[in-house]
Amino acid sequence: MALKLAALKISVSVILLIVLNACTSSTTLYERWSNDAYQGPKLEKVLVIGVFKDDIRRRAFESAFVKELQAMGEKGVAGYTLTPPNKNFKNKEEILDAVKKSGVDAVLITSFKGVIEKEREVPPRMDYVPSMGMRYGRYGYGYGYPGYYGTTYDVVYRPGYTVKDSIVQLDTRVFSVATQEMVWAGKTRSVNPATGEEIVQELVKIIVRDMKTSGLIK
Repeated sequence: MALKLAALKISVSVILLIVLNACTSSTTLYERWSNDAYQGPKLEKVLVIGVFKDDIRRRAFESAFVKELQAMGEKGVAGYTLTPPNKNFKNKEEILDAVKKSGVDAVLITSFKGVIEKEREVPPRMDYVPSMGMRYGRYGYGYGYPGYYGTTYDVVYRPGYTVKDSIVQLDTRVFSVATQEMVWAGKTRSVNPATGEEIVQELVKIIVRDMKTSGLIK
């Protein structure tokens, strides 16, 4: 009986792991570009600007992005700290003014491009759940290694079903202050994110890693 319960717990844990993995967010960089002709200095301090209709989301995005940059050893300044409350940057002149105030050498602008709802079919499958044969062992309960002899597997059929994925799309561009040229650009999509912060954590790692590979930052 004890071994049957243990087998049941194992099978339940495996099923839960499969379900959780299916719901986990995955951010991917599906388009990217970098300026191979850029000859300016390495970028060390970034002004982060989020282009969102909602000011709260913008502030949350910029703060989280700067926090993640710092965690990776980079320097960042949130754009909302350099604008009046509930106001976005309106033009290039306001951005240049913020650049002078903050002393940054790069400007990163991330635009929210929307959410796509997409359905996909999960096919049916056959799962094999271990069923412990109790043919040997003390009192038939499988004490000691002989109790595992004769282990079999029960077949469990799981029907197919439809899943609706939420895909968040973002467009990020990085400009050098020294040349005022775009030096890096990328488009990302995040599938089924649990929170906005989760998107930012994955986004920063992807961007910083790619920019380091491109030789734009240290």
